[in-house]
Amino acid sequence: MALYFRLVAASIRARMQYKLDFIITFVLYALLTAVDFLFVATVLYRYRYIMGWNVYEVALLSGVASSAFGLYRTFGAELNSFERYLVNGDFDSLLIRPWPTLATLLSRSFDMGRLGGVGQGIILITVGLNGVLDAGAPPWLAVYVYLLPIAGTGVIMALSLATATAGFWLTRIDELQVFAIGAPFTASTYPLDIFPKWLRWLFTGLLPVATMGYIPLRYALGKGGTVLALATPFAAAGLSLLVGLHLWRWGERHYQSTGN
Repeated sequence: MALYFRLVAASIRARMQYKLDFIITFVLYALLTAVDFLFVATVLYRYRYIMGWNVYEVALLSGVASSAFGLYRTFGAELNSFERYLVNGDFDSLLIRPWPTLATLLSRSFDMGRLGGVGQGIILITVGLNGVLDAGAPPWLAVYVYLLPIAGTGVIMALSLATATAGFWLTRIDELQVFAIGAPFTASTYPLDIFPKWLRWLFTGLLPVATMGYIPLRYALGKGGTVLALATPFAAAGLSLLVGLHLWRWGERHYQSTGN
């Protein structure tokens, strides 16, 4: 881990050589993620509720999802673009290094520009939190909700590991990542009550993005569930990461290099 942090520090120093690029990227990612919520806020301004969720409650969902996805893209930038390692054969160079390939891969790029999405998410969480606390939400939510993006990052990282593992056989995985990561992330910014039952089951089980914010916040806001819902995000993150790491090691053993 000491070597991992040393390599990450080197990646940060390299990116900060272009400070204007970092500032522009940071601002753009913050604005892009904010636009998604503004569309929903416009609808809620007119109709006030979506399946019983008001604008402040949806802001919590959107803020948690945006922060988690931003953290994932900050730490997992290379994992998110893993297809080029398989297509170009660059993964072969990771195999000859005397330490885990995943650690090498993740240390190659620390995308600080994605922290703009994290900052925008934190702002949304703060705005939404003020609204729900004024409406009578439990005071402990003011601490708990800021921990949810950490668990959410674990869930998204596990999904990314699973799709990257599929690449050892499929090679081309960009479209699979859109299905397994991009679409579920977008869905997690809304109350899952708006989706059909089979899709809710999918986002709770196979692609557990509902555990990132919807399940615990539904209980915290008095919309259903039990107290166990508060532990669900962290249990899901831990379990899914263990599964994802196991899949990665299994896929790595079956890697046959590019062009085979």
